Amino acid sequence: MTEAEPDAAHTALLQHRADIAVIHSYSLLPRPLPPGCEQRHLLDEPVFLVLHPDDAAPYGLKPGGKADLRRLADATSLLPGPETACHRMTQRACGAAGFVPRPVAVAGDFAVVTALAARRAGVTLVPRLALPPSVPGISVHPLARPVHRSIHASTAQAPQTARKSASYSMD
Repeated sequence: MTEAEPDAAHTALLQHRADIAVIHSYSLLPRPLPPGCEQRHLLDEPVFLVLHPDDAAPYGLKPGGKADLRRLADATSLLPGPETACHRMTQRACGAAGFVPRPVAVAGDFAVVTALAARRAGVTLVPRLALPPSVPGISVHPLARPVHRSIHASTAQAPQTARKSASYSMD
């Protein structure tokens, strides 16, 4: 098993270095299926705003309440690595809310940015399945303008087998 971003995973499929790839895309960052690949939809999951509970109240967030990202334009951000689709999704979600995020930390693992949010380092966007199972000190909020992550299983298309046709002539 190898971890890779979606484009690299599709390349591995097409070069026969992988048999199957679990690929994600975001509602704000659609991903076209490359020629030569096929996919099966597995699930959709919401993306949540994660921050420390003491930081939620000044933004008018009640426990479990919907977060309007426009209200968090002045918050410091915890971002996934710039090489990831998750980073680009965060940039687009904040851009759609009218601001550019101000990162104070960048990490390639959602567990890291979630742990930093629990220490009041900033706010972050995290898909549901990427939320660590139990992190004390975080407040999790659905987005008022929902963002979803879609998960697909991709494979290289099987080569087309040449169909043999017979031609008969009756003389």
